[in-house]
Amino acid sequence: MRPLVLFVFVSFIGAGQALSRGEPFDKLRAGLVEPSAERQSAVVREVLTGDSVRLEGGQVLRYIGIQSPPLQSAIPLVRKYGNDALQFNADKVAGKKIRIEWGPQIRGDQSELLGYVFLEEGSTRPGLGGTFLNLEILKAGQGKLKILPPNLKYLAEFRKAELDARRKKLGLWKEEPENPYIRHEYIGEKNTRIYYFPTCSELERIPQAQLVTFRSRVEAKAAGYRPCPTCREEVSPY
Repeated sequence: MRPLVLFVFVSFIGAGQALSRGEPFDKLRAGLVEPSAERQSAVVREVLTGDSVRLEGGQVLRYIGIQSPPLQSAIPLVRKYGNDALQFNADKVAGKKIRIEWGPQIRGDQSELLGYVFLEEGSTRPGLGGTFLNLEILKAGQGKLKILPPNLKYLAEFRKAELDARRKKLGLWKEEPENPYIRHEYIGEKNTRIYYFPTCSELERIPQAQLVTFRSRVEAKAAGYRPCPTCREEVSPY
């Protein structure tokens, strides 16, 4: 019996260390099982939107790097895309076990969990679980890129996925620019005072510490930034 007690004690300590980034483990463990240093498993109890779910223990998890159209909107087209994104998400994760990878920041503005989500089946990344859902949502055009430092680990992949979906006119990009939901954040480089479209290849050479986010080109210009000559022709009219 003693080895069993020791095993449970060690497992609990490991679980606490898994989420030591300033967040007490006892506030996160509800709905999470099999904690590890960087990732945890969980079961999805309810799909809330195209980019968020409720876990088995009641915690809300929002996907890092994605912003799906809202379900509530005065504009019918926006509501349609919001419901399409919800259905896409539900088809992937409803009632299923997922693996969550944490970034440097694990709580959002509304105290929701923030994570990268991997499906248990369809493995394309050994050691990380299955399909990378955040990336798949962007590839399918079921959400647009949302850049939120310091969670920038997969930013280059996310940029490429969004650009590919936009070029193929998938999902919410199908009716661009008629779709009023499509708005872009712009990324500025502090040293040069240049702002970029989020998918611009020039951003790959810039250290993350030098990046700043603007909600629009108007905001970027008001802050004294000028457009990147490489990507300015691709910038959305919004």
